[in-house]
Amino acid sequence: MVMVRDLIQRTPHRWIAPLFLLVFLALCVGMSLTKRPWSDEGWFAAAGYNLAFNGKPGTLVLEPRGYREGIDRYTYWTAPLYYPLQAVWYRVFGFSLFSMRSLSTFFGLLLILSLYVIALHLFQDHAVALLTLMLLSFDYVVVMGASFGRMDIICSAFGWSAVAAFLLLRNRNLTLALLCGQTLVALSGLTHFLGILYFFAFWILVFWSDRTRLTIKAVLFSFLPYVIGGLAWGAYIMQAPELFISQFGGNAADGGRLKLLTDPFSAVFKEISDRYLVAYGLASHSAGSSGPVWLKSFVLFAYLLALVLATSNERFRSKPGVRISLLLLVLFFVVMTVLDGQKLTYYLLNIVPLFSAILAAAALYIYKQSSLGKVAATSIITGIILVQFGGAILKIRSNGYANQYSPAAEFIRSNSGPGDISYGSAEIAFALGFDGQVVDDHWLGYEKDRTPKFFILEEVYEEALDGRRRDMPEVYSFVMQTLERDYDLVYDKSHYRIYQRKRSSAINEPKAETSTH
Repeated sequence: MVMVRDLIQRTPHRWIAPLFLLVFLALCVGMSLTKRPWSDEGWFAAAGYNLAFNGKPGTLVLEPRGYREGIDRYTYWTAPLYYPLQAVWYRVFGFSLFSMRSLSTFFGLLLILSLYVIALHLFQDHAVALLTLMLLSFDYVVVMGASFGRMDIICSAFGWSAVAAFLLLRNRNLTLALLCGQTLVALSGLTHFLGILYFFAFWILVFWSDRTRLTIKAVLFSFLPYVIGGLAWGAYIMQAPELFISQFGGNAADGGRLKLLTDPFSAVFKEISDRYLVAYGLASHSAGSSGPVWLKSFVLFAYLLALVLATSNERFRSKPGVRISLLLLVLFFVVMTVLDGQKLTYYLLNIVPLFSAILAAAALYIYKQSSLGKVAATSIITGIILVQFGGAILKIRSNGYANQYSPAAEFIRSNSGPGDISYGSAEIAFALGFDGQVVDDHWLGYEKDRTPKFFILEEVYEEALDGRRRDMPEVYSFVMQTLERDYDLVYDKSHYRIYQRKRSSAINEPKAETSTH
């Protein structure tokens, strides 16, 4: 493989970045068309769909239960911006799983372009910027996030574009740079709570580069977007403030999100074991993932090598961009360690760009040191690209959508009549509809006196029911007894088990609402 500096010399500049972005786009499209839909996608799509086509902010696919009471009327459990973004997107491009995921792909492109601008300004080296762009274009975490119907990639893209906007504008008009940057940070925070990362990162960078140029007027003016965003969100909250407190507060506490705030040692241990080791193939992985997933650990190993070089080699550390990148990396690691007790791997979308930029700078530094350095740097970068590209291709070829999801969905669809309801993970609504045909309630109507025609079990429900077995045995017993007494197992293939209600048990069956869509 020819390193990027040689590639720049041999290829017209205008073709290099578009070539990598086309590869990224192709991988995202392939993933979007072949990955099984997931429960999160169904939840979030339901709210966006309802807002787009019914003008209502409720999430119909979720059973209003516990802290989600009232969610069929108002969706308060997450930051609000993702839903109107979806609604606009669906009105323009139509509604489908691919459409939802293409919104993520759009913001994935914005994320990569923003990092190119950031690397170019911080490291002052076109080769580092291009290598950063190339690494992110092939990065498995980024590709998966940009083909997944969640708000994480949007939060990250807004955040990094805030930094890029500031760097682009700071020498022309500092006041405008602050305002544009703060606007994008505010949008990031209105998309996901980890937008707080970019607030801290933005101001660290501002004080790092322009503390002597700041004026009180410019700083205060830059906070205007927070006022506007807060007023808009507040107006929505005031429509049902008691539901906001219940939903938002309940979701913040759900799954132990904040339980590590008072236990920093456990937080660091779980950050490494539950986030990094899982994401890079050194611990348990999700159902449907197969093959030599441990090979992804090569990427983590390369990141660690770059960090060792950056912290131990004063000559490299003194180069433009390295120190500030390390500072931001420490910030992101600490905040994510403390604030996210769930240790979700897709939150790595926020910190992977920093790892990639530092790795790009380190690889090019090693490359210029000696002939052995050229071989080492080229081998590392080539290995990373091959591992990540190969992992993406394997995931695409496994085609969980066609081989696992579609047969199960088609079975339900072909055996359903008008008004029939299925209880299952919200992903099934992409096949059956979002107008009440699917209810996500693994409690199987417990205390609701309803029995759906179909009950669908897959890994999400299996894990949820296992949790009920431990902490709410009465719910678990109700579900198991109801399935045994009133349902027959009629489908058992590729992660999906479908139970159909016996004809003699056709009582208290919920009916789907009719829809004009």
